[in-house]
Amino acid sequence: MNTEVAIIAVKLIKRSRELRERYQSELGKLSGSEKYALAVEVARLTQDQQEQISFAAQVQKEVIEAWTDADYADMGVDRTTANTKLGFTTTLLPLADLHAETEKRKARAKEWLEATWGENWEKEVGDLMPPWPAEEFLRRLTVFSEKQVDWAVAKTILQDRIRQRLAAKKTKKVP
Repeated sequence: MNTEVAIIAVKLIKRSRELRERYQSELGKLSGSEKYALAVEVARLTQDQQEQISFAAQVQKEVIEAWTDADYADMGVDRTTANTKLGFTTTLLPLADLHAETEKRKARAKEWLEATWGENWEKEVGDLMPPWPAEEFLRRLTVFSEKQVDWAVAKTILQDRIRQRLAAKKTKKVP
């Protein structure tokens, strides 16, 4: 993927103000294959953010569900009012359900990786794993593992790719 396209995608997603107009404008500046690359990168970033937001909703749901009648009394609000103001049934529950489904798919990907690279695959991947391994990352890693069954070879390829990305110009270089 073109690093310039990645930068455009990050700038688009970070600011939702006038997103539609800015997205169309950026697409108009790109060639056919670059347009598709931008759409793919925007989709990836959107999916990553959705995963993080649905996780936050799951945590919020757990917190709210743990509140007792005494907690509500102490906060000076009744359960129904709190649930309405917090968007418990309208927002948090659907997002928490989305998180649960995402986690199931991630678990299947992890099972596949374990079957390919062994039960210590996560420990072996170590620092090569991003801080937030999104579903898409695990899916791509699973596909990669099918092609590179030997972990030693796979590790070398991954390390080389990370070095290439860190050396590329105009990228945010987070070690």
